[in-house]
Amino acid sequence: MKKLKILFISIFCVLSYSQSYSQARVWENFTDMKEITSMSVSENTVFCGSKGGVFVVSNNGVILEKFTNINGLLSNDILSLYLDSQKRLWIGASDGSIVIYDVNNKSFKYIYDIKNSTESDKSINSFQQFNNFMFVGTGYGIQKISINNFSFVDAPYYQLGNYAPRTRVTSLTILNNVLFAGTISGVGFANVVTSNLNSPSSWTNFNSFGQSNIVNTIATFDNKVFAGTISNCMYYENGNWSIYPNPIIYNNNIRNISPVQSRIYFSVNNAVYFANQGSIDNVSLYLENVQIGKVTSFGDGNPILASLSQGLFINTSQGYQFVAPNGPAKNSFDWLAADGSGNLWAAGGDNNAGFYKLSGVTWTNYNISTYPNIGNSNFFRKIYANEDVIWALGFGGGPTRLEGETIRNYNPSNSSLPGFPANPNFCTPFGGGFDNQGRFWLSIYTSNNSSNIYCYTGNGEFVGIPNSSIINSCNLEAMAIDNNNTKWIVTNTPEGVYFFNENGTLNNFSDDIFGFYTTGDFGIQDINDVIVDKNGEVWIATNNGVFIISNPLAAIQNPINKPAPVKLGIIEGNLRVPFTQNCRIIKNDILNEKWIGTEGNGVFHLSSDGSTLIEQFNTTNSPILDNKINSIVVSQETGIAYFGTLKGLSSVTTNAIEPVAEFDEIICSPNPFLLPAGVDMKIDGLIENSRLKIINLTGQVIAEFDSPGGRIATWQNSRNLNLPSGVYIVVAFNKNGSKVGKGKFAVVKK
Repeated sequence: MKKLKILFISIFCVLSYSQSYSQARVWENFTDMKEITSMSVSENTVFCGSKGGVFVVSNNGVILEKFTNINGLLSNDILSLYLDSQKRLWIGASDGSIVIYDVNNKSFKYIYDIKNSTESDKSINSFQQFNNFMFVGTGYGIQKISINNFSFVDAPYYQLGNYAPRTRVTSLTILNNVLFAGTISGVGFANVVTSNLNSPSSWTNFNSFGQSNIVNTIATFDNKVFAGTISNCMYYENGNWSIYPNPIIYNNNIRNISPVQSRIYFSVNNAVYFANQGSIDNVSLYLENVQIGKVTSFGDGNPILASLSQGLFINTSQGYQFVAPNGPAKNSFDWLAADGSGNLWAAGGDNNAGFYKLSGVTWTNYNISTYPNIGNSNFFRKIYANEDVIWALGFGGGPTRLEGETIRNYNPSNSSLPGFPANPNFCTPFGGGFDNQGRFWLSIYTSNNSSNIYCYTGNGEFVGIPNSSIINSCNLEAMAIDNNNTKWIVTNTPEGVYFFNENGTLNNFSDDIFGFYTTGDFGIQDINDVIVDKNGEVWIATNNGVFIISNPLAAIQNPINKPAPVKLGIIEGNLRVPFTQNCRIIKNDILNEKWIGTEGNGVFHLSSDGSTLIEQFNTTNSPILDNKINSIVVSQETGIAYFGTLKGLSSVTTNAIEPVAEFDEIICSPNPFLLPAGVDMKIDGLIENSRLKIINLTGQVIAEFDSPGGRIATWQNSRNLNLPSGVYIVVAFNKNGSKVGKGKFAVVKK
């Protein structure tokens, strides 16, 4: 690494990706920024690095800006911040990316070399400036970078004394020309002026911290260097290391050490202590019952504290309070649903997450602290929406129903729902769906009463379906319900797909119809998800592609000779190639196009029959937050596709919007249409399955085509047409011509 590759751009607000089949895409990412990992102060603002990006707060607690990989960052998982002498913020991330933000002119520079290297641990854990150089503590050693031309100086310092090569460096500090590096093996230190830092013999090691030499933090204060490990704290002065002279500090897990003017702060477990300059043995409690990382301050000396879960703890005109951007409670998105009002709902899938709602730009987080009625646990694995009725499924706490302002949790103590065999109060709903009568059905992962399928009939009442011999020992997971009210349920131990139909008699179990597909019927190992598409077909996501049961009615008509599933293939050239991705989740949109989330290759967007790959989104070609996709939903109200990951939520606009019932105003965009154009024309305001004609003022038909079925259609290849300047008419109508809509646009030749 002799020369760094630098890219300079101006700050931008929205990132759009142009797709060949539609208008430019608009992406957004939603992350939790309350888990602060680092801070840096610039005059009257503080920059906060978090697991969800960077945000900027004024000295009165107002959030001024947010940065994610949509508008400036390369990664949202930020580990370190440092404001250099030229007022440029160095931002280090877990993927090895370094972003340099110029505070004055609001521009970014990017350093990619560490990110693109072959190092196994590329994390950027610490920065420390010395004169015109920036030392960078990484997962494999130390880099030295010129802050003038951003070139690497020397080769990486891979071996610090006797420590193993590529030992992880956690933190850096400088004292009297000596660079101190906290590592997972102790402290390495060397003189940066007189030593050859590439030579291991130039480094001195100290690794006598007692129980553990894993150094979390290192800092300079009062002409001393303080190092904190997961079990101890020691300091260096005049060539010697000594135990910190107070048992509260030296006998604890020291998370962070922060010099702030004439004080030094120690973040210890769930408390913060401080000592004054000149009397480090006299330690006082500053704050308790909050997990804090770094501490800093503005010029007034009032501490600013980085909470590990609640945001920035800052003194404002209203006193100390937590400040963080509005966002989801966690970056964990286990399951998604969209209601009839265009709101997004998400189950966190984390013991502390609860579930979340996105309405417009505002997040509401539901947990047992803010909404006690949701139950006795924050562990929600699935969530379902039908117009304005929401069911959030708590694994252990039972299902919770929301309608308007009414929230009610159901569990074994207040309903007929079962518990867990080892715990009668532990209810484990794991899948659900609404049938064609609007009733909500539940699949229970494990039951203590031999009923794993339940139907909610209203007024807090559930009907349990006795297990057939097929699923008597199965764990039930995801569920989909077809047009005949057949429930298709993914099972575990044994793996397969169970289908069940109550035959129109909910309380008469003798005429129930059921059957089972084993993994052998598919020739695969794992079944992950199941949906019923708009054509009534059952689509099943597996570890080796997607399988389709095109006639599910035949399964309940003759469960013994059930129809065989057909593996999905994609047409490439003139060949049909099997789709072999490890598919974790599958959804269809209002146009019946399929969206498939994979284990490690992002999202595949397929045509309605699955034969054509429309597009693929991954971290290389889009701002999507991760290539492992947990959940997907496409809102038919807004046409926005959402992709849930364990690193946050990504969204992108699509044309899959529910059609209007009657023609009103047909809107063409862009209008005027400047030719040659960079995008095709979009036509909005259509009823279902519209036929469109483009006509000039003399009545000549320029083009005629069908809409995909939703509210929006794209005039394919219109960007490349050689149309004369003038006014054109759009006429849209249904199949029998009983409904007609009109619009117009202007063409201007450049």
